[in-house]
Amino acid sequence: MPQLFSSAGQSRALVFSFSDCAQYLVGFTEEPEGQSNRVQLLRDGSGKPQKFPSAYRAQETLKSMGFERAWLVMQSPYDEMIGNDGGQKCEMPLVLNRIDA
Repeated sequence: MPQLFSSAGQSRALVFSFSDCAQYLVGFTEEPEGQSNRVQLLRDGSGKPQKFPSAYRAQETLKSMGFERAWLVMQSPYDEMIGNDGGQKCEMPLVLNRIDA
């Protein structure tokens, strides 16, 4: 896997979880904690966003890329669906050194 991002730089690693979805995505941003509007997703060999079957597998990949920390970004579209302002989004820090890659 090519190393496009590194924990040594300014990039923040993100693991995305979406309501009613059994897959996770991994992305990177240079935005500060709490912001994730400009994200570059990790892509597979065919250029499509790489999907992970669990948050654990996504974290293993980030650890193998040299990251020690990531943020779990949970998004829910339900407010948007009933006409309220944008969907809810929350970030929780993840410590990757507890993962055996």
